[in-house]
Amino acid sequence: MTNLLHFPSKKPMGALDEEVLERFADPSLLLTCFERVQDALETITRGEKIEVSGKTHVILIETRAALSVLFKRRTGGDAKKVSDEHWEVARRCLQAGEDIPDMRIPIDEPQVTTLHPAHFSGQTDLSLACMALNSSERVREAINDTLAAANAQITANAAIEAINVDTALRQLVLRLSGGTLTDMAQIVARITGAGSETLQ
Repeated sequence: MTNLLHFPSKKPMGALDEEVLERFADPSLLLTCFERVQDALETITRGEKIEVSGKTHVILIETRAALSVLFKRRTGGDAKKVSDEHWEVARRCLQAGEDIPDMRIPIDEPQVTTLHPAHFSGQTDLSLACMALNSSERVREAINDTLAAANAQITANAAIEAINVDTALRQLVLRLSGGTLTDMAQIVARITGAGSETLQ
């Protein structure tokens, strides 16, 4: 099996910082983290000393940078900042003789919001279709962006837009089919030959 991503160990430490690593996909970063940690463990097992700026030290720095990139993609946050905050809470609790609370990892909020079904009920058929198409386009674009960058906020936005698409289309289909879920189910059953039990 060949590596998806190679990190030349002779390069200076600054060459493989987070900015450089951001261009690599998650599988490459994950495999590299595993390989680099494995390499560091083998070095330690052989009894070799870890020296500042030595090979193992650089490996650990690169691995931390890769993990920081992965963390930012999944949460939108800074791994070091969140880690420092958690350690500070743990330190205060231990000094006070208190139990350490469950600590959450903040996730970036979406930039868009779901629209209430009432927002769609006053729209014309054409407006509903256009709104659904626009939201659907944003979902498609966000999915493409997510595949490229795996950004937490893009993913959250896509999920919200998908809900808006569903709500607009549901309102439109209900209106065009007669106004009830039963009417809609009968039409869908005629089209697909399926029963209505899958409709919600």
